[in-house]
Amino acid sequence: MKTYIFDLDHTVIDSSHRQITLADGSLDLNNWIENCTREKIMADKLLPLANHWRALALGSRNEIVVCTARVMGKHDHAFLAAHGLDADAVLSRAMGDRSGDADLKERLLRQYASDTGRSWARFCLSAVMYDDNESVVKMAYLNNIDAYNAISLNKKMAA
Repeated sequence: MKTYIFDLDHTVIDSSHRQITLADGSLDLNNWIENCTREKIMADKLLPLANHWRALALGSRNEIVVCTARVMGKHDHAFLAAHGLDADAVLSRAMGDRSGDADLKERLLRQYASDTGRSWARFCLSAVMYDDNESVVKMAYLNNIDAYNAISLNKKMAA
């Protein structure tokens, strides 16, 4: 069994219409939270990797895991369901957690591996990860997870 791990924003979902960055390039979190309304979330668009996710989900031996730095709310789950993006697990940031994305995702994935009865090493060897954040891709690589930069993959798939 292969485990396919998908980030959401800028990987599977284009939510850029809800995103403002600060002068230092970081996310304006207060603005992001204000824009997490049902109407605005449902206006998000799918990126080409969404089709890859759905194709992989058809394989009976594939496990699909969402691992996102978002705080997932009911509207986020409704968006995934409305677009046929089914996952075996959704791992997300807890409200108030300010961990860096790579640290957060490694912690979430380690816990998931443990919760599903797999050693970290075994989990990593069977995992493939798609993420737009270079620090997350590097973390995956350092843990022997096959990882792909979602920005370049989406560009290739859209061409």
